Amino acid sequence: MTDKEIIDIQLEQIFGTKFPQKIQRLVDQELNEGRWAEGYDLAVSQTVIDGHSARRLLEIVLAQRSDLRINQSELHRVVESELPQSLGANVAWIVDVSGDFALTDSLRVARFNRETMIWRSPRISFDEIVFDELKDGKLTGRAWLGSNEPLDSSFVLDFESGALLEGQIVGP
Repeated sequence: MTDKEIIDIQLEQIFGTKFPQKIQRLVDQELNEGRWAEGYDLAVSQTVIDGHSARRLLEIVLAQRSDLRINQSELHRVVESELPQSLGANVAWIVDVSGDFALTDSLRVARFNRETMIWRSPRISFDEIVFDELKDGKLTGRAWLGSNEPLDSSFVLDFESGALLEGQIVGP
């Protein structure tokens, strides 16, 4: 598994809805490629594994790569204080090959290294942000600016600095 996949699966566990399926698929892929770790047999099932087995599989993966472990309680604390809209909105994310990731609370974007926030954008949407791509140091996506068309405004953020290269600020 790549650093990106290990970070992504942890974010799926924290914020997503498909954690058991995703960890099972990643461990199945490891098994299919001939990589084995004690306990990976939990993933071998004709149905989707349960939440308990999924959490155990993640712990097996993180035991091998403890340097990539996200402190979930600290990440929640930072997200709740710095991305306050996250309490009522779905949190979306995109992960860079470095393992750093961006989260959105539907109004703004923030870059994280594990549970540490690196930068936070100004408000660039009235109520929804979708990430499209994170490539060559640029994070692209679409935001809703209040027209009758959802996701009507594209944006580009410099992933290193958080500077808004394209798009517009819509509030504090």
